[in-house]
Amino acid sequence: MVSDEVSEEVLEEGCYYLMDLGLTAEAVAAHFEITPARVLALARSYGSKVRSGGVSPGDFDRTFWDDVRKEAEGDQKLTFLSEKGFHHAWKSELQALDGRALMSIYESSKDFLGADPNQKFLDFPPPKGYDPLAMDRELRKAVEVIGVLLAEKFKEQSGPGHKKSSKTLTRATG
Repeated sequence: MVSDEVSEEVLEEGCYYLMDLGLTAEAVAAHFEITPARVLALARSYGSKVRSGGVSPGDFDRTFWDDVRKEAEGDQKLTFLSEKGFHHAWKSELQALDGRALMSIYESSKDFLGADPNQKFLDFPPPKGYDPLAMDRELRKAVEVIGVLLAEKFKEQSGPGHKKSSKTLTRATG
């Protein structure tokens, strides 16, 4: 069957890239619900195809499997709004931002959610493939995650010698 062949090729590619990205055979096996021995065999098979020139490894494939790895490890891809428009980023990338940048993103996204539905895209053009309900869902998810990140940053920066500002915490989590 063609679908079995495609599935086998996808498994080979996935095993090869995910192991190349640092996952163990056991971790890949758990995600694909196969044995670690099969993971190793599939990765070796794809590796031999790469070496023989049967397939060409590409940046697109590596990026795709890196995204799969991030999602498997619990990272989230978020859509948010800044003063420059709509953006996508991984939660792990947002964690690296300072509190001021996170607060700006948080406030822009929260303001968008609170805006009149008919006014939302006067300042920023809608993203490609616009679905009016999807954007609110995505921004709500981002606001929730960024609020948690801001609370964590606030806790980190509020050492014993710092005065705690309830106004800042309320803005970040409210």
